[in-house]
Amino acid sequence: MAKFPKILGIDPGSRVIGFALLGATKAVPLSPRDWVVLDAGVLRASPDLAMPTRLGEIHTALYELTLELQPTNVAIEKAFHGVNAATAIKLGEARGALIAAVARLGIPISEITPAQVKRLIAGHGAASKDQVYLALQALMGFNKGRLPHDASDALAIALTASLNTSSAISAKNVSKRPVKRLSPEV
Repeated sequence: MAKFPKILGIDPGSRVIGFALLGATKAVPLSPRDWVVLDAGVLRASPDLAMPTRLGEIHTALYELTLELQPTNVAIEKAFHGVNAATAIKLGEARGALIAAVARLGIPISEITPAQVKRLIAGHGAASKDQVYLALQALMGFNKGRLPHDASDALAIALTASLNTSSAISAKNVSKRPVKRLSPEV
């Protein structure tokens, strides 16, 4: 029996990380209704910790969550460059910690841009967080309740990965085994 796909979507942050797990209801899902939300929430890192310690906490939390949820694929929002360079650097560091946590497990990772998510889920690249959430309600019947937008953003990232053929999730491009040793430069 074939294993149905499960996609873990991640909305990265240096303090709050949104996550959502989609499970396929059929072996080859083709539409949003072929998926169900299995889990959604946020991981919170203490803002009082020094950044290196916080990055370690983020890495460990996502590693343990990924072990628990057992996704077949992971999709993470690709960094965008904003006005504040310090914020962009912190987000890049957090993304690195999150990507490394997933890569340790040998799970295929797709990177999805915010514009791809907004375009595919809400219909235009400048959609607000509320518009993306309302589209998720219409497409999947998702009700985030008291969860922050980070969780619904993670769900939108996972759904985009499942539907976007240009970012098709494929194990062909990712090693199933993590690297054990790095060779020194020659």
